[in-house]
Amino acid sequence: MGLVGRDGAALAFRAEGRTGRSPEALLVLTQPEQSFVLHEVDADSIPSLLRGFSAPVILDDGLGDADRLILLAHDADPFNRWEAAQRLALSRLLPAVREGDLKVDAAYLDALRAVLRDPALDPAFKELVLTLPSEGYIAEQLGEIDPPRIHQTRQAMRLALAQQLQADWEQLWHTLAPNRGYSPDFAGAGRRGLRNLALAHLCLLGDAQWQGRAYQRVKDADNMTDRFDALAALVGSRAQFAETALQRFAAQFAHEPLVMDKWFALQAGTPGVEIEAIRALMRHADFSLRNPNRARSVISTFCQGNPGAFHRADGAGYAFWAEQVRALDAINPQVAARLARAMDRWRKLAPPYAQTAEPVMRELAAHPGLSADTREILGKALA
Repeated sequence: MGLVGRDGAALAFRAEGRTGRSPEALLVLTQPEQSFVLHEVDADSIPSLLRGFSAPVILDDGLGDADRLILLAHDADPFNRWEAAQRLALSRLLPAVREGDLKVDAAYLDALRAVLRDPALDPAFKELVLTLPSEGYIAEQLGEIDPPRIHQTRQAMRLALAQQLQADWEQLWHTLAPNRGYSPDFAGAGRRGLRNLALAHLCLLGDAQWQGRAYQRVKDADNMTDRFDALAALVGSRAQFAETALQRFAAQFAHEPLVMDKWFALQAGTPGVEIEAIRALMRHADFSLRNPNRARSVISTFCQGNPGAFHRADGAGYAFWAEQVRALDAINPQVAARLARAMDRWRKLAPPYAQTAEPVMRELAAHPGLSADTREILGKALA
């Protein structure tokens, strides 16, 4: 642990049993309840705990927003800086999911700007800090889960960050431009990751200039990371060039099965994708239920990796899921059993999703031809 002052400075202190002051101390918990005394401590300091993710626990540290904003902007420990960013995002996302009023305040934005503008921070770390918690992680924090609402709220926050940090995203795009050819080293990967995150946010703004730049990268990038991330930025922002870019990409990499798996998965995971679009992917000449990777790239991505589109009030997503579990179970019971787990947490779903899902699940569980693995998973979920 360490201590951080209100001005962001690292503070020295003396841990009990130690002779000198230090900016950091290792405290070892060996009992269910334990107290530690710190001496020579500034009364207005902020604890930076579990530095380096030194214990795999969920920590209730009692810190408030103001404390976390300081840790995000100044903590010397990268893990706690990232953790502060995640908790600050959640403290804005969760109330908005529950109450429908998203507030992305100036103090939070200023802290994110401090991260983006800090030349001492690694680009890969900046990318992690500026990436919002996933929809799945947000759902884990809620007692009742409304997947479409979670998705809409997270998307609204992404758009707010795109708008409010636009100048910083544009600056990153230009300053992180490679000055030499592709290199697979860690530093190069970090720069590419942050630059592509900037491009994804700029495409969300609907600016034809930035979407055009993304399309150009799909055409002429010298590495798959840049090419695919540019394609994802176009698809994720529903850009006018998205369909053309998808077809161009498929024509170029049709002979690469693993790359085409990613191409299928990108479309199945698109926000708001309709079930008919998923069926269209399944009618594609390169799709086959008998290919486990291809089946997972489309069906599992949609049912398990795209909750905002899969969970629908009319139950169409659940009917599609049941249909595909039955079809896969006859071909590959292991893949079907994993797909069946998409509904493991159905009881936590908000109305009307849980009420719509249950009869579909019970009908599927009663299907006489199901494999033992699939039947067991459904039985446990319905028990």
